[in-house]
Amino acid sequence: MKILIKPTKKIEEYQNIDGVILPLRDYSIDYETDYTLEEILEIQKHFDKEIFLVINRMIFNQDIESLRRVLLEIEQLKITGIFFYDLALLKLKQELNLKTDLVWNATHMITNYKTCNYYYNRGVKYACLSNEITLKEILEIKEKSKIIPMFTMISYPIVATSKRKLITNYHKMHSLENKEYLEVEERLTKEKYLVQETKFGTVFKYAKILNHIEALEQLKKVDFSYLILIEDGIDHHIFQRILTIIDKNKKENAKVDEIYDLIGNSTGFLNKETIYRVKKDE
Repeated sequence: MKILIKPTKKIEEYQNIDGVILPLRDYSIDYETDYTLEEILEIQKHFDKEIFLVINRMIFNQDIESLRRVLLEIEQLKITGIFFYDLALLKLKQELNLKTDLVWNATHMITNYKTCNYYYNRGVKYACLSNEITLKEILEIKEKSKIIPMFTMISYPIVATSKRKLITNYHKMHSLENKEYLEVEERLTKEKYLVQETKFGTVFKYAKILNHIEALEQLKKVDFSYLILIEDGIDHHIFQRILTIIDKNKKENAKVDEIYDLIGNSTGFLNKETIYRVKKDE
């Protein structure tokens, strides 16, 4: 089992990891920090572990040629794979016969082994599983899919994205000073969400850290392929402490309670199935 992180500090500060996830500037959304190809090339010179890039924003017709050029540049680097959302990347990989592997990263869509196998048969090597499935479903995908699975262990999870400038529009409507971030509360559930606006649109994140650490030992037992920890929004010293606690080279089990004390115990859907019922007419 390998540990990937999306860092916020200099790469050399991190120990007990097998690789990093680096969002590509102008082609990624949802992240606090991003990197140019020049910066990634410089990191590569001093980092001998796996490097994954992220290209996860929507791709429009006018973006295709620039994306084509970027992918050809990436092909010259020693990149393990690219996290992708828009199917333009898969199409261009096939069209250009690119060797760089892809990670299907469609947020809430990667929920079962059949769709994973569908994408695997079309040349996608990895899949980053949805945070909205149970541990039982994660283990089923690991067992029955040919694709190499990844699962996000710790993060502020993405709830939704929009191309619209929703924060800007909100402040204009109410004649307020514009801000980059907002915290909003859903009326029915009273759950809080973090809202961030970038030049590519608006991102909604759950305001609690999603902590799947209780699944760690079971995932170790089945030799699960990759676990992901995203540092965005988490105190750097706390994040470093978590990496020390879950060090996969330790023989003893990780101290789950200690991590709960650091970031809470919000497990989302890990142990809770999503059941849809048809509402009867009154």
